Amino acid sequence: MPYLLIPLLQITCLIHALRSGRDRTWIYILALLPGVGAVAYLVVEILPGLLHSRTGRGLQQRAIRSLDPSREVRRRREALEEADTVDNHRLLAEALAAAGEFTEAVGIYRRILTGIHADDPGMLLGMAEAAFAAGQFDDALRSVLRLGETNPRYQPVAAQLLYARTLEAMRRDDDAAREYEQLVTHAPGEEVRCRYALLLQRRGRALEAMGVFKEILSRSKRAPGHYRRQEREWIDIARREVAG
Repeated sequence: MPYLLIPLLQITCLIHALRSGRDRTWIYILALLPGVGAVAYLVVEILPGLLHSRTGRGLQQRAIRSLDPSREVRRRREALEEADTVDNHRLLAEALAAAGEFTEAVGIYRRILTGIHADDPGMLLGMAEAAFAAGQFDDALRSVLRLGETNPRYQPVAAQLLYARTLEAMRRDDDAAREYEQLVTHAPGEEVRCRYALLLQRRGRALEAMGVFKEILSRSKRAPGHYRRQEREWIDIARREVAG
């Protein structure tokens, strides 16, 4: 109930102030100024530290993107006008992809993946991801294959997963299944297992798919809370499939 939130927030702030050794003045402020004191404590003591943390910066950036999704794109276009460099082109492509402008991002990557930058692993992966999101699966496949050929030691799970997903999108199910099967042996999280199970299910291998879905649920029960929150999307899919 909403009217319980203020005292609950006040008590939480009091406990935090005591345990973290904050200035004892806060104890009096929180005790004598319900609501206002808690808000002041959050703004003065909690928010600055949060915004300087990695998590806080991520929350701040997501809030900015949701309120003004084209802000970073505008900044990167301005930077490119000031200095026409490969790095500024790359940063613009990344901003465009983050804003969902995948086709334009692909065009930029295509222009800068030349000369000494033709085999740049970061840009090849960026190109592959943008092309996949744009539905340009042939370009995505070429880029991720070139990444593997030119940078054999640079094989992040993201690239391997993108390769499997591209094969699946191209209806090369046998090849995709082999890639997913290899990936589940070392990929962190539950996305690979879930995508593999969904592919098995689509191919009529319902019993195998159900076994993978149940494995996801079993793993999630043993996992800490932060892991379950992080992998919620895939755990929820597995739970739905097992429930029928």
